Amino acid sequence: MKILFLSLRNCCRSQIAEAILKHIEPNLEIYSAGIDPAPEINPVVFEIMKEAGIPVNEKKPSAFTEIAGLEFDYLITVGDSTIEEFKIPPLKYKQKIHLGFHNPFKNQKDIHKIKESCREIRDEIMVELDYFSHHYIQPTKAR
Repeated sequence: MKILFLSLRNCCRSQIAEAILKHIEPNLEIYSAGIDPAPEINPVVFEIMKEAGIPVNEKKPSAFTEIAGLEFDYLITVGDSTIEEFKIPPLKYKQKIHLGFHNPFKNQKDIHKIKESCREIRDEIMVELDYFSHHYIQPTKAR
């Protein structure tokens, strides 16, 4: 099973989601990419994920064009917009899910508030992906 987490910059929320699902379901092919990727993953991501005991690959954010030739079982968009507002590039996927999480860096300069917001988002993503694993992935393994 192939899963893609798509976001705008691929420097925070999609990276967190990729790491969490790889932790929950290590045998799946899991990717993350951005529509307009940032130059690097935000360092706060490594810190808050280390606190949870989940490693994040130290790679650069990826552009969706790097994996555009693959077909995904699930395309999971993460970002602050609604699925109707999220401009999905031409990708091949069987099912689409949108998880709306606010941007923890938007209009924020206080590093402590940014970290706390990232922790909240990490924890919300954990809950959502635990549900996803139990209700979407596990049933297909039982077949």
